[in-house]
Amino acid sequence: MKDYSLEQKKELRDKIIALQEQSGLSGNEFATSRLGFTNGSKFSHVRNNWDKQGLVGIETWEVIEKYVQKTENYRIIPTANLKKVWETCERAYALKKPMAVVGEGGFGKTTALEKYKEYIESQRRFKVVLFDASMVKTNKQFIEGLMRALDCYKPGTMAFQLKEMRAYATSKDLLVCIDEVSAREGHSITIIKDVMTALKDICGIVFTGTPYFINNLNKGAIRDKHLFSETRDRIFMLPEQLNKPTAEEAEAIFRANGITSKEELDILLGRKPEFIPHSWLAKRTFRGIRDCIDLLKMAELPAIDYSSITF
Repeated sequence: MKDYSLEQKKELRDKIIALQEQSGLSGNEFATSRLGFTNGSKFSHVRNNWDKQGLVGIETWEVIEKYVQKTENYRIIPTANLKKVWETCERAYALKKPMAVVGEGGFGKTTALEKYKEYIESQRRFKVVLFDASMVKTNKQFIEGLMRALDCYKPGTMAFQLKEMRAYATSKDLLVCIDEVSAREGHSITIIKDVMTALKDICGIVFTGTPYFINNLNKGAIRDKHLFSETRDRIFMLPEQLNKPTAEEAEAIFRANGITSKEELDILLGRKPEFIPHSWLAKRTFRGIRDCIDLLKMAELPAIDYSSITF
């Protein structure tokens, strides 16, 4: 287990406090929603007793270090896709309607939602609930997972839980974002009809997923499958379509992450044919752009001295 010097602890403490203050969240809110702590007392000790023996455990420092590294290792820019997701969220919230955003994997849907949630929290405008639908298998788990994300979970039948969800949302100012909804395969996608019905005119909902989400609804509706047409009809207007990143966006992201030399940019942007397999053109997604940045970092790692190893 890694140990931390007093200097390292102070540096991590200062950085995490700065991130908490920037977030607009209270210490307790930041500790639970961003760091995953079960209570805020750990964060209080980090703030006030970071240098006292035994009050902040090694595991806590490890969590903080990973979070700080996550915020420093990769910087994003306001891409066209991010703007589409944010604008959809704004419209869904203002109109209290369910809306959809679709795009292939790696087009930045999840990142855009996460950054939108962070931004709204920093502005203290309203609550953004972000639920990852890929983490559940059954419709029952879907409803229970959404309730836990809303922080209103109660055991019971799905009909009872949907009523509880509506009652909770009625008293709150919030936007519900359901990510990876395309993980609901076949007929299981119709569970979102019940969610849209339960939250109708109460709060906005944003569904994000791959094109399979809408294609599945359309095919089911054309074949007159049970509940498919009713589910599709409840989504407000046509879904927003995301696109592949542009070369200009790729370069802007590279520069935002400290890659500015012409030689490195020529390689990563595919301007040298012999290096195209190592450029973002090998995977034309935002995930591919980030892979390129990680590839450069990997190249900077110290080499293993195999000459000193014996078996």
